[in-house]
Amino acid sequence: MTVNNVRPHYRPAVAAVAGAALLAVLDGTVVAVALDTLATSFDARLDQVVWATIAYLLAVAAVLPVLNWLTTRYGPRTMFVVGLLLFMLGSGLTALAWSLPALIAFRVIQGIGGGMVEPTAMTLAATLAPQNRMGRVMGVMSMVVNVAPVAGPLVGGLLLQTGHWQWIFLINLPLGLLVLVAVLGATRTLEIPAPTTSPINRSRADIPGLLMLTVGFVAVLFALNRSGESGPSLMLVLIGLLGALLLAGYVPYARRLTRPPAFDLRLLGRPAFGPSMAIMGLVGLTMFALLTSLPVFGVERFGLSGLEQGILVSALGVGLLISMTSSGRLSDTMGARPLVMGGAAVTLAGLLTFALAHDDLPLPALYVLFLVVGLGFGATAAPTVAGAYGVLAPGEQAAGSTALFMTVQFGASVGVTLLGLLQSVAQDWVLWLFLVLALSQAGVLALGSRLEREEDHLTSGQPPHLSLS
Repeated sequence: MTVNNVRPHYRPAVAAVAGAALLAVLDGTVVAVALDTLATSFDARLDQVVWATIAYLLAVAAVLPVLNWLTTRYGPRTMFVVGLLLFMLGSGLTALAWSLPALIAFRVIQGIGGGMVEPTAMTLAATLAPQNRMGRVMGVMSMVVNVAPVAGPLVGGLLLQTGHWQWIFLINLPLGLLVLVAVLGATRTLEIPAPTTSPINRSRADIPGLLMLTVGFVAVLFALNRSGESGPSLMLVLIGLLGALLLAGYVPYARRLTRPPAFDLRLLGRPAFGPSMAIMGLVGLTMFALLTSLPVFGVERFGLSGLEQGILVSALGVGLLISMTSSGRLSDTMGARPLVMGGAAVTLAGLLTFALAHDDLPLPALYVLFLVVGLGFGATAAPTVAGAYGVLAPGEQAAGSTALFMTVQFGASVGVTLLGLLQSVAQDWVLWLFLVLALSQAGVLALGSRLEREEDHLTSGQPPHLSLS
């Protein structure tokens, strides 16, 4: 898509789909602060109520591999609307739950809808954005996807102060309706490529491939998430190995297939698309390790409680908020390489400082430190995502969204698992966890060197973002 065939009204459409993604991402984390309340309401143990969160996350994971085929066949706008309606239906039913099993079942419906909304929102944004504005559009979308988990626990805490946990879910109904009307109105006059651009539309679904990807991905995430919460066990190891074998087995299966596979592995051969996926996996790992570890550190080190536990996470969120929008905009003129490498260097220095001096720095100094970490960290995600979409043809953007979101979810699960494992085996778990996170940012720094600069596009004669920048 070029600038000329995108009407200037694309901005309201992008804002509308960003609002829907915000709802879905918020709901994935907002329940975390309500687990004690839900346990009391349903007279259940905390380890039982936690399945309300696990069920949601696994439902999101399960729908991702299938979503690529559905979006390619029926179009991103159709699947976005279906996902948003399912999300709203699940929200309403969850608020009416009369028992814990009913709550968990309705959270699955919510998770399926939320898992459809996030990637299709990103696909729609990439489809609607002009090429020379891809960075700033992806900056907005990346900010929503990454800042929403920071805000989720705070929003949940405020809604719980009403005395009715149902508001955590009911609030999604009026907001979802507003977003739905806005999306339908804003995209009604915009040109969205027809879903017939891919041979997938003319073939039946790759059922074996979809099963291998879905079962394998869910099994790996289930094993990682449960290991992070309750510690590894033989059963979890076996489930994780089964999932890994299914994912590994998909590679030779897809290469032998004569019809379009569930996920085309040739995308990974695109220049720098593979490094972009790896960077986003490390972004997911670092982000969710920070979100889960900082409140725990605040309790242990400073005795913080309630909303105070989120003070360090809030500092991180402020930095992300500032950095993601500006770095996305700058990537349209600079390319991704200098931004990603500079952001990774700042993040690496901040995380290493915290790892070595966390017991000595006062709370105000830590607040400033994580504000700086957020500023650096936010400069990695948006330019990477913008460049990744830049190498994809319109018919490939659904597959790209699926790959990026699966990678981020896998990284997030590894990050949460790391926290659980290190807390159980290391006396100074903060030191070791943040050394690992610093190492992950060293990986981002190395991978960032494989992304292209804007000058590379000018030298090659290609328009910006037609190869990864």
